[in-house]
Amino acid sequence: MTLYEELYFEITLTGAKSEIKKLISYLRSGELDDFFEFSTEYINYDDSYSTATDDAETSVVLSNDDYGIEIDEFDVYDFLDVFCRAAKGLSVVGQLYDIDDEEFNFESAAGSADYVDKKSISVFNQDELLPEEKDED
Repeated sequence: MTLYEELYFEITLTGAKSEIKKLISYLRSGELDDFFEFSTEYINYDDSYSTATDDAETSVVLSNDDYGIEIDEFDVYDFLDVFCRAAKGLSVVGQLYDIDDEEFNFESAAGSADYVDKKSISVFNQDELLPEEKDED
């Protein structure tokens, strides 16, 4: 899937504070510059983050929902291959979308470098619904 013109994202990372710190360091190092320039303004720490110990579970939200990032083309799959590999120690749930509201919702379980298209999950689960339940959706 390719997004165009402006990129928006909201990605929630959950896991040990030490794993989140590693990922934040990775993001700040410029490893995503092939996709877009990462800014620390995109990081929204959980209220408990600063007081959490390194092994305590906490969360961070990466978001630029107010200000789009100018892009020509953005290959969602290439980005997620890199991002989810870097966030392997964390549970990741997110949404990527563009100015035309083309969106991609994804999830990556802690311990996995793979991601799942959440749209395909809901379609798969709908196959198991009874006809009257499909009408309710």
